Formats: sequence, C-alpha cells, structure tokens
Amino acid sequence: MIRLLSTDFDGTLADNLHPRSCVPTLDYELAEAVRDGALWAVNTGRSLESALEGLDGLGVSVTPDYILTSERHIYQPDGKGGWHDYGDWNEICREHHDLLFKESGSFFDRISALVASHEGVDFQQNYNGVPEGLVAASEEQLDQLISELAALPGRPEDFHYQRSNIYLRFCHRRYDKGSALAELSRLIDMPTSQILAVGDHQNDLPMLFGEVAAMVACPSNAHQTVKEAVLKAGGHVSERPAGEGTAEAIHLYRTGKKVPPKKETGKRS
Repeated sequence: MIRLLSTDFDGTLADNLHPRSCVPTLDYELAEAVRDGALWAVNTGRSLESALEGLDGLGVSVTPDYILTSERHIYQPDGKGGWHDYGDWNEICREHHDLLFKESGSFFDRISALVASHEGVDFQQNYNGVPEGLVAASEEQLDQLISELAALPGRPEDFHYQRSNIYLRFCHRRYDKGSALAELSRLIDMPTSQILAVGDHQNDLPMLFGEVAAMVACPSNAHQTVKEAVLKAGGHVSERPAGEGTAEAIHLYRTGKKVPPKKETGKRS
C-alpha cells in the first residue's frame, strides 16, 4: 500500500513531449493513489516558485500535499493558497548552507579558476551572489569538471553537490532528496515500507536506494545509474517514458499489476 508518494518533476512527471500537460494515465494514477489515502510529495531540484509554475502548467487534477525543493527544502500548504516551511528543517538547512558557503570563499575561487579553463561552462549564482552551481555544455564536459573538482585542494569537509544532466548544484553533504524525504517521513510518522519514490536522474539517487523508500521506480528515460540503483533495490524500471512510466509504477505498487497495454483502435484486416 502506498501511503506516501515521492515523485521527481522533470523527466518523471513531465517530459519534452508533454511539457505543458499531464499525460492522462499519470493524472488518473495520481488521483487514484490520493483517493486510496496516499499523500503526494513532489521532490524536485526546482525552486518552490519554479515547481509551482511547473505544476500549474502540467494541470494535474490533484494538488501535492508537500513540495520538496532544491533537493533539500520541505514545504506544505499554509491554508491560504500559499506554501510555508514544514517544521524547522528548512531553517536549519539554510543555516548550514550559509555557514558552509561563507567558509568556502577560497574554494569557490579555485572552482572559478577551474571553470574559466573550460569553454561553455557557466556559474549560477543565488540572490546573495554566492555561486549556486554550474551549467556545462554536455554531460561529458561535466564528468570531466567533477573529476577535476574532486582533485582541488582545500575542499571543506561538508562541501558537496547534486547533479542532474548538465547541471551541478553546490550543497551541504547532509542534504539531498533522500535526507529531505527521510525528514518528511519522520515528521508525518510514515514507515519506509509504505513510501514509493520515483525519479529519473542522478540527483534522485539518494531517494532510490531502497533506504528511505522501500518501493522505488523509474521511467525508461532514466539515467543508466538510476536504473541500476532501482534494480539493485528490487524496484521497477518501466519501459515507458516520463509520465507514462511513472503512472505504470504507481499502478504496479498500488494494485500489484502493470498498466495494461493500450488497445489499438479499428478492426484488424
């Protein structure tokens, strides 16, 4: 039984083919899971504003009970049409990151010099001017950057990153989609055995190892490392992409059966 459903957004709920509309099977399965009593948490690398914008564009018929953003923050509805921090997790998380980034000035200088040696790589900065992450021109280029970043001297002990495709986000090593989901499950007293997590890229891995969610799955467009992790955890790798694959996973763990193949229209000759 699914009592808490944690889904990534990009590549898991939405894809390039349906960026502005939820595929019917996914909308149905989300609604059925909620009707059966499941809570739904969107667990994304997006900011809260971007996540809300994406959900509005997707047009899902049910509203998430929680939104986990930037691979670390937890929000719940405030009862007035908005969203606010859930518990003191976000406040502690912000304090840890502020302290870490203040202590990382010289290390950021080394990263900046490294980035300057790679054409086509851009820094992303937050509103305080602190480097928030990197955007590379390709996954191969980011692979090389990560290898060189790991060799830089003076790296603070808690300095880490989350990766998705060509994007790299700097963060405190204690915070990721898995630790945020674990904190949410603690706050609502949800056993791991009744949590389903679905994601498609490297930053989803911390919630897909089978430790914070006993039920795990990914769509066919998932990164190879994600598929391997899901299979190792005894989870489900769909042969369908993005929303269709997520719908199949929800249906499988909700009913014990795969979604039946679509029936062809018209008569056979």
